[in-house]
Amino acid sequence: MTSTVVHTLALLGMAFVLVTAQGNGSHNSKRVSMDVSATGESVSEMEGTLDEFSLDAAPLAESNLPSVETDSLLSNMLEGAGTASLAGSLPTGLASGDGMSGTTDGTGGMGVGDSKGTYANSKLLASFFGAQAYGNRFVFVIDSSGSMRGARWEALQKELIRAIKSLSPDQEFFVISFDSMAHPMFGKAPPAGTFLKPTSKNVQRVQNWIRSIVHGRQTFPASSVGIAMALKPDAIFLLSDGEINDSTVTDLRVWNRTVDEQGYAKATIPIHTVLLHSDAGYATLEAIANENAGTFTPVAPR
Repeated sequence: MTSTVVHTLALLGMAFVLVTAQGNGSHNSKRVSMDVSATGESVSEMEGTLDEFSLDAAPLAESNLPSVETDSLLSNMLEGAGTASLAGSLPTGLASGDGMSGTTDGTGGMGVGDSKGTYANSKLLASFFGAQAYGNRFVFVIDSSGSMRGARWEALQKELIRAIKSLSPDQEFFVISFDSMAHPMFGKAPPAGTFLKPTSKNVQRVQNWIRSIVHGRQTFPASSVGIAMALKPDAIFLLSDGEINDSTVTDLRVWNRTVDEQGYAKATIPIHTVLLHSDAGYATLEAIANENAGTFTPVAPR
């Protein structure tokens, strides 16, 4: 009996030691996982018993907008739209603009072939202040800063409604205005905000929304353009009457790029720019069009 009692106590002691050791091992494994997640070290440098580990893709370039809410929304949408590949490294010289000059015939110097894309032989056309694009879905990104008040805003409203009405029943549209931040139509950003058909009811809704817009300060279209890209339209129309004061140009060199099998960078979505009743911002809007397979259209006052 004495022997039995001694052996039983010994076995219980060994079991307690083993359970304690396993608990410490589990704790260490979790600590290693947290350390790696925090420091971003490579898998080869890790110590522990992690079965699986993946690094997050590098974040897209951030715009210099004051609206944290809009920037966060934009980042989430771009991520969800599968545009992470656009944030990869570009060929040497591309970021500085080398080899990116284009013409207003829609070739853009490095676009998707031309502004007509795969719809070159179709009648699915959209036009905005003379700028033309082919496809089924279009996003209009319009300047609603304070300088747009008056005759410029009246001209914009009239042309935007005309452009939407001229779309075919198979085509769709979305509108985003911008000042110091993005304002998607009806206050609904994607996914709540979606493309609309050019029905009479929808045209009237857009007209009422445009009339309700309160003009703000600054000319910061980066977030609006980013939201437009997340919608994956066939083309984007970007209109402004002044100098763009944020990182739109450089952001697009990241967001709106894909690299083909030969290693050449191309614009993913054609962006057509319109300069309304102004000389300010001429070079910037022209550069955006040239670098993004679009056309640049300066519109003089009548």
